[in-house]
Amino acid sequence: MPGTIPPPTVINNENRDYGVVVGLVILGAVSTFFTLLRLWYRARLRAIGPDDYAIIPALVLYLGWTVMAVYVYINAGVGKPLWEITLGEFSTWFKGVMASAFLYPAMSASIRVSIILLYVRVFGKSNIVLRYAIWALLVLQGVYVVVYSILPAFIGKPLHKVFDPIERPKHMNDWYYYYSQVALYSTSMAFDIILLFFPIYPVLQLQMNARSRIGVLAMFMLGAGASIAAAYKLAIFVTQMQRYTNINPIWLDYQMSLLIPPQFDEYGTTFWIPSQVEPSVALIGAALPALRPLIQGTVQRIKPVLSSIPGLGSRSDGKSTNASSRSATRTPDGSLIKSKDASRNYIELRDVNSTHAY
Repeated sequence: MPGTIPPPTVINNENRDYGVVVGLVILGAVSTFFTLLRLWYRARLRAIGPDDYAIIPALVLYLGWTVMAVYVYINAGVGKPLWEITLGEFSTWFKGVMASAFLYPAMSASIRVSIILLYVRVFGKSNIVLRYAIWALLVLQGVYVVVYSILPAFIGKPLHKVFDPIERPKHMNDWYYYYSQVALYSTSMAFDIILLFFPIYPVLQLQMNARSRIGVLAMFMLGAGASIAAAYKLAIFVTQMQRYTNINPIWLDYQMSLLIPPQFDEYGTTFWIPSQVEPSVALIGAALPALRPLIQGTVQRIKPVLSSIPGLGSRSDGKSTNASSRSATRTPDGSLIKSKDASRNYIELRDVNSTHAY
């Protein structure tokens, strides 16, 4: 008969897998590094703009999310067999679930705000239609935060009962939580997709060769590349919610199997990792356009070193010669991607074809 063995009273971490924690820390460290490097480089060039100021609260919220994810994973028994988790650990687990529901809207929107302000800075000055579209996206981020920050408050009645693993099933509406989170992730993914494809039209209007257009598009689209991670997270969330089979039969011998969702056995890889990857990709991608001159300069400094290595020099020289020949025959309009100030190396995109301004 299911539900005969009570939950343990002593914490046992002998069978815990810490691989997810390592992944969370690495993603957090890499994303933070790129964001701080972006801010340092913009400050060094004295080219800090509203998009850079907006990324600061986004980074703070992201760090808060990362700390929360690591804390919950370590203290809630995530990564252990479900039958080795104590009641106290399950309580911490549900606190993490609720905290993520409240924090995710603000964190994801703040990152998108920085990307949108970058679009204002680059595309919004020459095309009034694009400018209004960008500002509409900015307003919708505020609506998104307000709506999806209120919905989690109705997951449980009263809300604090959700933290009690014994009382939770009586007070928490699992299907309300499921549908509200699906709506949240779907809306977030829709915004990311819009930001992903938004630069295509204005960049295609620029007078440059196809290779240059692809490079510029890739630079901007990486900032909104989180849509791919968001789609994966949404898909796996829906799939996991409907997974009631393929459960370890040992779990059915324990009393908590009647109270705890069986999908929790893979929660580290099906929730925390996808939820960390999405904002990490967004932060790194948002930093790349600002770091483009720095990256190009670094590549130029590395090329002579590579050319001096035996066996690589001839190939590098050949590529350089070919590149020079191509640039001599197909030189894009220099005013399309130019420096705002010749004394700086800050690159900003400009649409100089006045016939496209409305």
